[in-house]
Amino acid sequence: MKTDKQIRVAVVEDEVLVARMLVAWLGQHPRISVVGSAPDGLKGLQLCRDTRPDVVLIDVMMPGMDGLTLAEHLLEEMPRLKPIILSARFDPYCIYRIYRLGIPGYVDKASPPEEVTKAVLAVARGSMYQTARYAEHWHLLRSDPDAFFKVLSDREVNLVRLLAHGCDLHEIATTMEITYDTARTHQRNIRKKLGVHNSRELLVLAKKNGLF
Repeated sequence: MKTDKQIRVAVVEDEVLVARMLVAWLGQHPRISVVGSAPDGLKGLQLCRDTRPDVVLIDVMMPGMDGLTLAEHLLEEMPRLKPIILSARFDPYCIYRIYRLGIPGYVDKASPPEEVTKAVLAVARGSMYQTARYAEHWHLLRSDPDAFFKVLSDREVNLVRLLAHGCDLHEIATTMEITYDTARTHQRNIRKKLGVHNSRELLVLAKKNGLF
C-alpha cells in the first residue's frame, strides 16, 4: 500500500524504452507516484503544468526543446518543482548550465535504476543528488582556471552558443537585443579571451565545450 505522502514524479524522455522502464521502475516504490511521461520538452512542459509534480526527470537531448531549456522554464514557473537531469552528457557547457540553473539532481544514464530512486527521494526532501561521475567532472571543471565560463561572461557564452548553432551576427544581434556593432565587438573580445583567430577555431572550441 502506498503511503499518504506521495512524491509525484513526471518523466520527460524521448527514448520510449527508457521512459517506460523509468515509469515501471519508479511506480513500484511505495512513496512514489508517477503522474505521467512526455516524449519531448514542449510536451514535458505541458505535462508539468497539468499535473504539478514534485519531481521531474528530464533527459537533456530531446527534439523541440532540450532538457536544460525545459528545466529553466519549469524553475521559473514552478520554483518548488525539483528537476533531475538524466543524461550521459558531461561536457563543460552542460555541467555549467546545471550549476547556473541550480538544478538539484543529476543521474548518469549508465547508473543502475536504484540511483534514480535515490535521486528522487533525495531531491524531494530538499537535498542535492549527483552521481559520482558528474561530481568528478564538476570538480575538474571548477578547478580549471581556463574553464570557458570563468573566461567569458554569461552574455559572451550565449553569443558563442548562437554562433555554434549557425546564427550570423545580424541574427545574434536581434536575438540578444543588441546592435550589430555590439555583437561584432563581443565576437572580437571572445576570440581574444579564448586565444582563437577565426570563426573556425572558435567553433571547434565551442564543440569541444558542448555548446553545439
